[in-house]
Formats: sequence, C-alpha cells, structure tokens
Amino acid sequence: MELVEEYMYILKAVVILLAGFLISILVSRILEKIEKEFIKKTRTEIDDIIFPIFRRGVIYAIYIITVLLFLRELRINETFIKTIGVVIFGILIAKMIDKILLEIEKRILPKMEERLEIMMPLFRRIARYTIYLLTILIAIDTLGYDITPLVAGMGVAGLAVSLAAKDTISNIISGIFIIIDKPFRIGDRIEIWNAPRGYATWGEVIDIGLRSTKIKTTDDIVIVIPNAEIAKRDIINYTAITPKIRIRLPVSISYESDFEKAEKILLDIVNSTEGVAKEPKPYVIIKNLGESSIDMELRFWIEHAKYRRTIASTVYKRILKEFKLAGIEIPYPKREIYVKELKMSNDYEKQGDKR
Repeated sequence: MELVEEYMYILKAVVILLAGFLISILVSRILEKIEKEFIKKTRTEIDDIIFPIFRRGVIYAIYIITVLLFLRELRINETFIKTIGVVIFGILIAKMIDKILLEIEKRILPKMEERLEIMMPLFRRIARYTIYLLTILIAIDTLGYDITPLVAGMGVAGLAVSLAAKDTISNIISGIFIIIDKPFRIGDRIEIWNAPRGYATWGEVIDIGLRSTKIKTTDDIVIVIPNAEIAKRDIINYTAITPKIRIRLPVSISYESDFEKAEKILLDIVNSTEGVAKEPKPYVIIKNLGESSIDMELRFWIEHAKYRRTIASTVYKRILKEFKLAGIEIPYPKREIYVKELKMSNDYEKQGDKR
C-alpha cells in the first residue's frame, strides 16, 4: 500500500495525459463545427485564413500545457519545465505567424495590383527570426542567467553588420518605398539616365526587386539599377496614367512658302499615319517667327508611348517627301554672294599707271 502511494504521482501524470488528449479532441470538434457553420459562410477571406491556423494553435497549446503538467507531476525541476514551455510556445507562435503570412501571400496579395508579395518573404523571415531570438532570450532569462551583456553584445554586433551592409540595406529600404509609392509598375516605359553612350535612353520596367530594378531598353539591353539610385532621381514615366502620349515635332518653312498649305499637309500626314490617335485631334501652332523661317510645331497623340520614336521618324520622312512635292521649302543656313562691278575713275587709273 505504501508503495502504491509512493508512485501515485505517476498515475496522476498519466491521467493528466489522457485528460489532455480527450480535451483536445473535444475542443477540436467544437472549433471544426464553428468553422463549418459560421466561418465558411462569411464573405471575407481573412477569417478563412486565420481561423484554421487559430484552431491548430489552440490544439497545440492544449498539448503543450498537458505535457508541462505531466512533467510537473513527475517532479521534474520547475525551472527546466518553464524553460521548455517558453521554447515550445515560442516555436509555436513563430510557426503560426509564418503560416498566416504565407496564406496571405498566396491567397490575397496576388489579387492586389501592388506587388507586395515580393516583400512578404522578407517580412516572414524577419518575423520568424525575431520571435526565435526573443524566445531564446526569455528562455535564458528563465534559467536564471543575466541576459543584459548578451543583449548589449547583440546591439553592437547588429550595428557592425548594419554599417558593413549599409548599401544593401539602403537598396532594400528604397525598394520597399518604390513598391509602396508606385512611381512605376512592371511594363511602364521610363527614362534611363545611365544608359550606355550611343544606346537607347528609355526602356520598359521588367522587374522590381527589393535590391534593384531591371529595365529593358529598346535596344534589348537589360540595365540593372540599384533601388537607392532610383530613389535619388527624378523619374520620367511615359505610361503611368495611360499608354497614350503627345508628341511635339518642330517643323520650319521659309517665308516664301504657303503656311496654310504646309499646315494642311502636316495634318494629313499624321491623320494617315498608323499608330496616331484620332482623339485628341492633331494641330499645328506657330512657335516663332525666326530670322529666315516660320518655326511651327506639329502636336499629335499616339496610341502607345513605346512607338514614339518610330512614329516620329515615319512622320518626318513623309514631311520631307510631301514638302518637296508641294514645293514648300525647309530653310537651312545658306549664303548668297552678289559681286558688284566697280568702274574706276580715269584719274584713279592714271595715278595707278604712274605707280
């Protein structure tokens, strides 16, 4: 009888395990019914993501509490039990948060216009390792060790790492702001300030990363620009609002040419050129009356910015051809020299003969 009383704590520990197991089954059934009857019928998708993870977390928490009570009943060291509990709960919380962020990344972010999904892996990693770090610090403190020197050392190490990787950190922060502010999106046409000499100075955005942005020029050259450099510059985006843009082509004619005829030819050319928008309608203005020319500007809209230079070149070629056929002169620098014959006087001729 004394032997049974001595080992009664083992029987209590086993009872705690069985009770915890039964409670977990009961709670799981109740939460599954709540999910089926209420959660699945709501219009929002957030609860469909969070509730299954919450249900799993509750069951795991019951398991953990059961194990801790089981260990306590077995007369295991109290400090050791608390440390194990801290570690297990920390890991559980980290996994739950990571799972929630992963579901949001898969099911919600792809439906949004913003490319926030490229930042989510970074946020998940930061959140996970931050929780792990806090868990380790709390566990060490639970064991009775002073964590102040460790925290101070980690601060110094973090400062050293941040200084060594300041360029990378700067690019990542700039990349986050680019994604949030959206000065451009994938597919937009933007101006490039550091293109190789002699090559195209604008291109299409093909990738926006956390560290850099990739732009493919019209020469099919991919330029990788660090995001920190982009953040310092004025960004010229040709397609931010609409792919349609207006082109201004300077055209000059001589004063002897018929302005109204030239204007009609210019409008006929752009109205019959492929890629030119019908609305808003093109028009011609006089910008200046120069020393030897009437300086005009032909303004018209095109359907897509990426054909800007191709269409401009086509229009200029047709202008040269049509102006030549119509006898309209495009002025250019030239000089006409008139030689006037001078008749010297007889007296001057006589003096010249004596000399």
